[in-house]
Amino acid sequence: MQKNKTKAKLKAGEVVFGSEIMFPSPDVVEILGYAGLDFVYMDMEHSATTYESLAHMVRAAEIGGTTSLVRIPEQLPGQYPGYILRILDIGAMGIIVPHVDTKAEAQAVVDSMKYHPIGKRGMFGAGRQTGYGFQMSASDYVKQANEEIMVVIMIESGEGVRNLPEILTVKGIDVVQIGSSDLSQSLGYPGKLTEPVVLNAIDKIIAETYRAGVAVGVGSFASFPQERIKHFLDSGVQFVNIATANIITTGAKQWKEWLDKAKTGK
Repeated sequence: MQKNKTKAKLKAGEVVFGSEIMFPSPDVVEILGYAGLDFVYMDMEHSATTYESLAHMVRAAEIGGTTSLVRIPEQLPGQYPGYILRILDIGAMGIIVPHVDTKAEAQAVVDSMKYHPIGKRGMFGAGRQTGYGFQMSASDYVKQANEEIMVVIMIESGEGVRNLPEILTVKGIDVVQIGSSDLSQSLGYPGKLTEPVVLNAIDKIIAETYRAGVAVGVGSFASFPQERIKHFLDSGVQFVNIATANIITTGAKQWKEWLDKAKTGK
């Protein structure tokens, strides 16, 4: 089992940078790893990624030297174990759970991801993380998994904001990721991320999470103006995620603009 460098950096108070990939592509995951990203955030909530394609993407992350995080499809509150168990057994180093609105739901997430004595994750000692049982004993894996696996919950509703102080009392949460788009909808301004009520809610989540000693990230990060992004970082945001599609399109546009200027000499 690999060490979780993203989790280690967060514990050291560093800012980590990764990319959310919304389509199944092991090659792109591997490239992002070689590019030096701390993590790749593989989405199963809004994408066509299957368990089989996810397994190849997790392997690609290991080859590229980046941390594999996986967002599960939205589930009924508390009914997380089936998805989480299979994804962790594939070898993912962390799980991102959307729409966590209550302390009970947050506790159910931790219970699903951690082994005894922290949680209730189902035992399986012959998967990829132990070298199919040849490289690590089940008891050693339990200890290491509890230390290395990252727990990321998403707060993306008014209810989640109201319940955040209680949610943050759950032990084992590594990152609170703000689902900015869904939060804007929940507050009555769908897609309007810079509405004052939305920005105030985001600032509230950042401040409360930072005070609790838990790392925090802001979803749709690249959609905010640069001055607001700087404000987020100055406020303590550590978990920075830019969508892979955004990285690709930005790079393509910059190269096209450069070539157009080179051709015209302007």
